[in-house]
Amino acid sequence: MTPDSSKSLTPPLSLSESSKIQMTELLESGLADFSLRDLLGVLLSGVGEAERQAYLQQAQDKANGFYPRTVQVGSFPVDVEVARTRSGKFRPASLPGPYQRGYGDESQALLLNLLASSRSVNAARDALQKMGLSVCERDLDSVASSLVEELQLRNSRPIDPDLLALMFDGKYVEIKDGDQLRPACIYLVVGLRRDGKKQVLSCTIKLGRENLEDWKSVLRHLIERGLRRVLLVIQDDFSGLLPITKSLFPNSDVQLCVVHMQRNAKSHLSKLDAAEFQQRWRALRATWNSQVGGTLFEELCQRFEKDYPTFIAELRKKRVHYLAFLNYPDAIRRSLSTTNTVEAVNGQLEKLRRNSGGYFQSDDTLKMKLGITITSLEDGRWAKVNGRVEEALHQLNAMFETRFERQA
Repeated sequence: MTPDSSKSLTPPLSLSESSKIQMTELLESGLADFSLRDLLGVLLSGVGEAERQAYLQQAQDKANGFYPRTVQVGSFPVDVEVARTRSGKFRPASLPGPYQRGYGDESQALLLNLLASSRSVNAARDALQKMGLSVCERDLDSVASSLVEELQLRNSRPIDPDLLALMFDGKYVEIKDGDQLRPACIYLVVGLRRDGKKQVLSCTIKLGRENLEDWKSVLRHLIERGLRRVLLVIQDDFSGLLPITKSLFPNSDVQLCVVHMQRNAKSHLSKLDAAEFQQRWRALRATWNSQVGGTLFEELCQRFEKDYPTFIAELRKKRVHYLAFLNYPDAIRRSLSTTNTVEAVNGQLEKLRRNSGGYFQSDDTLKMKLGITITSLEDGRWAKVNGRVEEALHQLNAMFETRFERQA
């Protein structure tokens, strides 16, 4: 007698207590983040194939290849290769129910949490094998390759010619090369579009320390890809970068990151003076009036110029670039004074770096992790317009139109 496939198996991803315990042990085993729709597809296809193998051990039936299907896992459309048999009686229990396109909330959370559990392609393969899932090495290598290719495409696609803001910063990392660790810099550029959404425009990895020539190449490449008009450019004060930015975007305001400046102040001022400097600067950032902000800036400079003339002279020279944010809508003003948006990506990558032992196993592993981090942000918290940005969006677009229409 041929057993009913709907009753013969407990789904490998069912939410029984024992399954939850096993999943908890796996997720707590020290593995790092690994989540994208391609791996979801591999996972679900492998589960279905494992179910079919168990079914065929009990039934008088034979395997009959696969057929493609797309299912929803949260907001992800996932392509799955569904295992089938000749009789047509088998149906993987790990798929959503008949006539359902997606999974329930609990199953979605389980799947997505599983994909936040792999340090590398090999770690992902080991995790799947521990769960008894059928997955071939070629499939997982294909997943990793697709992530690398997607990052390369991100660095070459045409981009919107008009942006409200352009934010960029570099991040130092180390990449394993044989028995040595080699320094590298990630040159990351994020754009604030005129619809208020954030988007990573470029994410380039260069061996060696952060340097000016690489920044020239990255920024010029943005223009080659179509970027023309930017209302505000936000960057740190990397030596020699400001003149390049001003020459490439002559009609844009340039805001130097005040957080970087405050860190710099701590290294130039005594501990007591640095504390007072920070307090005065916080009061300046909180002002709602650019004229008042300018007065507070001058008072700050006068307070410290006698003891720290070189540092204060440099600060005064770049006054317009440290105070540019005061000319923008109050709702978004403080966020336009820093490169914190870029730090959101770097912060996620930093977690992956620490979980990977303090460095990345290879250049491709780093690119794969960057793809995971960027997609997670753009499909997650960046998918909707931030409330403060939405509040200021009309004003920002009006400022954009006034500036560039007047110049036209």
